[in-house]
Amino acid sequence: MIKRLYMQIKFLIRNCIRLTFTTMVGFIPKDKDLIVLGLRTPITKINKISKDYFMHNTKYIMLNNNSEFKFVYIVGDKSMLKRMTERGLKNVYLRNSLKGIYYSLRAKYWLYDDGKCCINNPILSGGATCINLWHGIPLKKIGYDDRQFPYKEGSVQAKIYDAMRIKDDAYVVNSEYEQGCYKTAWRVSNDNIKVLGSPRLDVLLHDIDNSDLFMEKDFANIKSYKDKDKKIFIYTPTWRDTGKDIAGWLKSKKLQKFLKESNAILVCKLHFADKNSLNFELPEEFYKMDSNSDIYPVLKYSDALITDYSSIYFDYLLLDKPILYYPIDLEEYQEKCRGFYRPYEEITAGVKAYNENELINAMQEVINGKDDYKEQRKVLRDKMFKYQDGRNCERVVEWIKSLG
Repeated sequence: MIKRLYMQIKFLIRNCIRLTFTTMVGFIPKDKDLIVLGLRTPITKINKISKDYFMHNTKYIMLNNNSEFKFVYIVGDKSMLKRMTERGLKNVYLRNSLKGIYYSLRAKYWLYDDGKCCINNPILSGGATCINLWHGIPLKKIGYDDRQFPYKEGSVQAKIYDAMRIKDDAYVVNSEYEQGCYKTAWRVSNDNIKVLGSPRLDVLLHDIDNSDLFMEKDFANIKSYKDKDKKIFIYTPTWRDTGKDIAGWLKSKKLQKFLKESNAILVCKLHFADKNSLNFELPEEFYKMDSNSDIYPVLKYSDALITDYSSIYFDYLLLDKPILYYPIDLEEYQEKCRGFYRPYEEITAGVKAYNENELINAMQEVINGKDDYKEQRKVLRDKMFKYQDGRNCERVVEWIKSLG
């Protein structure tokens, strides 16, 4: 009891100090033509901070706009800064550099994919309009909806947290479905949740210069498989809080034989927070992408997606290609994870395989050209995406312009 009270007092004092400084920063004049963006830095108990991590929505806003705004990208290390400037990207600065701090203080708009720390210390955002682009359509519950949220709803600490946290001014989403998720997850009204489309989805529908940056090797190799007329399956499982091994099945000789005889390749892309690194030797029928590579520029080269509970399958719907679900631990996952916003069967659109034989049979049907889920995918796609025209970056920038 005493320890809990101490933690609450400490939390309160820390946030009072933070709010005080943020309010003071708000008096610094802001440049309405200046936007700062930042990468989503993967800080986990498992992995160290990545040095080459350039993906999600802020990446494509940076690469895919023709606006009069000045866009400044804030990065965390010198090697990343060097590679971006070598590619010709302008206005890139280090997070803790004088220019990085200056532009963070002066920008009227902050755009990020997760939290303000993606750009700089949240204190520096005082007085700016803070726009959260997020990094995926929620299948699993997030924020306050997450059953693993650290503060029990209605508790003193939860009330303190809600009152003291520096809130986002707006969120950008793809549909009314996603709008509903954010409304409860972040305790905000629909007015603060704008249905404009996620900028990263534009690269699925048309090429964007420099989208291969920090993943040049993966991009070239996967594109070469397509040029060789191989069937490409992309495997993107989500991560497990439990640390359960989800990659062991890839050692299967039967799967290896099937891929070889079918002139197919299985591209494996694990979540950066996953404890399983595929550190065993993979045969030539498998290709392991770097966990920090941006998978979106290469999704268009695939013939089908294999996943379990990764929300990437929502985005893959825009390509109208088969999705194979491999939820081999569905019951256990639903029991131990954050929970789903909708029943799994209701919110998926494709064949479900629960063992290796069923998965291989489903892959064989893709190779044979059989596709029984086109209409089901269309229904789910129309539910998840108001816009399917590859112009999300443009819409987001135009909306920011309208804020004045």
